[in-house]
Amino acid sequence: MTFKKIERKMRVIFYTGKGGSGKSVISCATALKLSELGYETLVISSDPAHTISDAFEMPVQYTPTKIAGRDRDKLWAIQVDPIREVREKYGVIQEYIVSLFKSKGLDEVLAYEIAALPNMTEFVSLLKVVEFVESSNYDVIVLDTVPSGEALKNIYLPTLLGSTAAKLIKLVAPLVNIAKVVEPIVGLPTPSKEVISEDIELIEILGRLKNIIVDREVTSLRLIANPDAFSIQNLRRTHLLANLYDINVDLAIMNKVIPEKVSDLYFKGWKNAQEKYLTEAEAAFHPLPIKKLRLFPSEVKGLRLLSELGDELFGDEDPAEVYFEGKAIKVMESNHGLEVVVPLPLPFASKYKEVCEVERAGEDLSVVISTDIGEVRNFIPLPTIAHIMKLDHAKLLNGELHIYFIDER
Repeated sequence: MTFKKIERKMRVIFYTGKGGSGKSVISCATALKLSELGYETLVISSDPAHTISDAFEMPVQYTPTKIAGRDRDKLWAIQVDPIREVREKYGVIQEYIVSLFKSKGLDEVLAYEIAALPNMTEFVSLLKVVEFVESSNYDVIVLDTVPSGEALKNIYLPTLLGSTAAKLIKLVAPLVNIAKVVEPIVGLPTPSKEVISEDIELIEILGRLKNIIVDREVTSLRLIANPDAFSIQNLRRTHLLANLYDINVDLAIMNKVIPEKVSDLYFKGWKNAQEKYLTEAEAAFHPLPIKKLRLFPSEVKGLRLLSELGDELFGDEDPAEVYFEGKAIKVMESNHGLEVVVPLPLPFASKYKEVCEVERAGEDLSVVISTDIGEVRNFIPLPTIAHIMKLDHAKLLNGELHIYFIDER
């Protein structure tokens, strides 16, 4: 098969999903397809299980490793070692945090455990993205993330700290020597100039990371789920977080779908359930394009099977294209609280009549809508702030569901 590379801006593609959904395999297959198109491609894995090495059937190191094989000269892979990265690049900050805990009487072993940053593996992987984007050595970077969308919160640290955070730290720096004098009195170690310098550098890197990730022409987040209730629900939450953080989600992939030709009665129940969840996924992730990938008869490992999977998933398409740009769920502040807008599947928009029932169901909202074919119930994830507000009402407007919350604080 002959591929044609399309000239475009550098691309960063994130894959995320519940553990076991097939992120590593699809990430590797996407990267392989991109390299066959002529893109200089790097796939980054932050999975501590080292599944990327299993997928390529060769050791992948903590530095870019060339993937051997015919016509694979443009494919590289790296297995992030978060412990090594933190020690080499942010060790001074970590040592200072450890010294704070030790000054309060904590055992050194426990102090190091607590000093590990939350979501450390994901966090360090995101920082590596900045390094490789700014190196300009690659056309496309594919990131195989661990099963969580929570690391996305880290890119908003600079915003939370404010634009003056680095300047403030610089103003405090000259006071370090004075603080050393009162250190025995307050009982806490004073950060050194080196610690302050690394703090400033980390904040600046996070700022550059945010600029990369929210650039919709550069970065896309892609969702992977299996056709089951837990996997789809997990992605609904990640999808909402991405919308809140202004990260473009451009594609959803339903993986491990039992092929239609499988007629064994043993799989009848599974196939019926999958058909139900595939329909649910189309409604849950509308208007995102959704690709379906069959369950392969064996574990997908090695370049031949990865190439086959990539061809089946993308066909003659360029995986580097932006498949969708926009927000599926909009969250807007209103005069009295919050407004959440959810688009309804367009082919059925004319069938929706009215909202019959809206109630909270844990962290989600249960919505029952009357249609021409009966009542339809859907579960919609809510932003955290909505949990402390009063649900007011919901209504249908121009093919969209508008849900209103009142802030009574």
